[in-house]
Amino acid sequence: MACLGCLSFAAAKPAAANPSSTPSSSKPVVGGPRSSSLSAAPSSSSSSLGLTLRLDRAPKCCFSFGFRRRASPQSRPIVLATAKSEPLKIMISGAPASGKGTQCELIKDKYGLVHIAAGDLLRAEVAAGTENGKQAKYYMEKGMLVPDEIVVNMVKERLLQPDAEENGWLLDGYPRSLSQAAALENLGIHPELFILLDVDEDILVERVVGRRLDPVTGKIYHLKYSPPENEEIAARLTQRFDDTEEKVKLRLQTHHQNVEAVLGVYENITVKINGNAPKGQVFSEIDAALSEVLDKKSKESSSSMAASVAH
Repeated sequence: MACLGCLSFAAAKPAAANPSSTPSSSKPVVGGPRSSSLSAAPSSSSSSLGLTLRLDRAPKCCFSFGFRRRASPQSRPIVLATAKSEPLKIMISGAPASGKGTQCELIKDKYGLVHIAAGDLLRAEVAAGTENGKQAKYYMEKGMLVPDEIVVNMVKERLLQPDAEENGWLLDGYPRSLSQAAALENLGIHPELFILLDVDEDILVERVVGRRLDPVTGKIYHLKYSPPENEEIAARLTQRFDDTEEKVKLRLQTHHQNVEAVLGVYENITVKINGNAPKGQVFSEIDAALSEVLDKKSKESSSSMAASVAH
C-alpha cells in the first residue's frame, strides 16, 4: 500500500527521454509538496502520444504510515500508455500518362505505404489461382469485364492484410466508377485523402503518342522526353496498338466521365494536383497534402489521449 504523499506524477514524456529530467510544469492535485500530478504530452513521434508515471524523490518520512524510507537518487519513468494514430489510407487517380505510376513510387518510398494497383492485384490473383482469381479468369477468358463485386472483394481482402493495416495503403487507380466507389464505402473502406492528378488533355495526348516499349528489356521510352540511348535500341522499339491520338482521346473521354462520378463520393477529401508540372514539383504538392493529413491525425490522437487521461 502506498501513500499519496510518496508518489508524484510528472508530465508525460517520450519513453526515450532522459529519466533524470524533472518537468517544471507539473501541477499538484493533492495538497503537500509531494502530491500527485498527471498530464499528457506528445512523444517524439508526430503520430504517437506517451504517458509516463514517475516515482520522484519522496520525503524520508511518511507521515501517513510513520516510517522512514531512503529517497531515490533519481526518478524512474514507467510508461503507462501510448496512443498511436492510425496509418494513412490514400487513393490516387489520374488519366493515362498523367505520371501516376511515378508519383506512387515516390509516395511509397517516403511514407512506406503499401502500393495496391487493382490491375496488378487482379493479375496476381488469377496467376495464384485463388477463388477470386478463378472467378475473374472465367470472365476474362470470355472477353467480358470482371464484375465489380469480384474486384472489390479482392481489394478488400488485400487492404485487410497485416502489412496494409500496419503501414497504411495507397490504392492506385481504383475505384474507377461510381458503383465501385459505392461498393467500397458500403464495406467501410474510406480514404483520408483522394489525390487527383490534373493534366491538360493535349499534354496527355503528346505523352501517350510518343510512348514506346523496348520488347527486350521492357523499359518504356518517350521519343521526346526520354529517348532511347542508341540507334540499336531505337530500331527495336514498339508502340502499343492503342497509343494513337484517336484511341487516346476516347480513353480520356471515358476516364473523365468516370472520375467525375467518383469525385462525387470523395468531394470533401479530394486534392487536385497540377500534373502539368515537372515530377519533382508534382510530388512536392502531394507531399504537402499528405503532411497536412498526418499533422491532423497527430493532433486528434493527442487530444484523444488527453481526454482519456482527464477522465
